[in-house]
Amino acid sequence: MTHEQLIQKLEQASDEVVETGLDSSPVVNTIREHPLAKFVGLLSNPEAAELERSITADFGLIDWTEW
Repeated sequence: MTHEQLIQKLEQASDEVVETGLDSSPVVNTIREHPLAKFVGLLSNPEAAELERSITADFGLIDWTEW
């Protein structure tokens, strides 16, 4: 089954059928059960980029001889 065919079948399926399929999907279940899953979506992309820049600027250059 191609990607397009799968999408077409999902568009034609009832919400109940789609939900049942998602509930039994190993990919979806893995994502839902991951310990960090509760943090997904907390930051917008710009916020995440700014946080990454800040971390890199503040902690990117570690002097390993200090330890």
